[in-house]
Amino acid sequence: MRSRLLINFLLILVLACLGAYLLWDREPSSASPDRLVMLDRDQIARVSILKNKDFEIDMTRNSQTWLITKPFRARANSEVVKLILDLTDAFIINEIKNSPENLGFNPPQYTVSLDQETIKFGSINEVTNEQYIQVGSHTFLTKTHHGYNLPHDPIKVVDRRILGVEEIPILLKANSWRAERQENQSWAVMAADNNLMTIASSKIQIWVAGWRSTAATKIELTNEAPGPIYESVSITFENGNQVVVSIEKDSDGYLLRRSDETVAYRIGHDAGLRLIDPYEVARTL
Repeated sequence: MRSRLLINFLLILVLACLGAYLLWDREPSSASPDRLVMLDRDQIARVSILKNKDFEIDMTRNSQTWLITKPFRARANSEVVKLILDLTDAFIINEIKNSPENLGFNPPQYTVSLDQETIKFGSINEVTNEQYIQVGSHTFLTKTHHGYNLPHDPIKVVDRRILGVEEIPILLKANSWRAERQENQSWAVMAADNNLMTIASSKIQIWVAGWRSTAATKIELTNEAPGPIYESVSITFENGNQVVVSIEKDSDGYLLRRSDETVAYRIGHDAGLRLIDPYEVARTL
């Protein structure tokens, strides 16, 4: 009986020792793979993308907002920028030693600069469906979706919303009216002669929210001079910044141009009318 207990005890001891050995003496290949770039995405302040010879786009961070500075001036879509910054989470699948010259880097499909770090995108390995990447003098393979997430057209990077997430209006002025947020956070609309308009504060708040939520159906780039101005709205924000939105009207609706950008926002007739006429929202609520 004692011998059987002793044998069982020895078996348990052997299994425990084996488990400890496997836990502490793992192969290096089981370790987490290295990242392509050791950058903190929240600290990156500048992004530059060159797509072969097709286009170059530069962006800079301004607090929560990314601004496109080249090839035009506009606010960038935050979701598109997030996909680009996912490069900071990209892992190395394999490093290519003594890599041949035909890996698609002459020239690269894309060259992406995150602050001072440059990443070049080569061709895709048709056998493994992985993409060749160069960081400095090193060549790696990584997953293809990082290359697919890069923009194919600068205009697709533009935020279609008329106002940005940090732009909270406190005063809007047009030729025939002025809407202002009061100290008690209520809103009032006054006509050009300073007579108070009979619009409930709650309805004005919905109308102001429309300025922040309205998105263009299309972003337009034109080299032509702006057409006749149908209306002009000056907007002052909580942070003290101010922008003037010039509005043109045509058969397709309205074209809005911000004074601090070089793109135009196309919106339809109904959406445009609701923005430039506070009474239009009041009548429909």
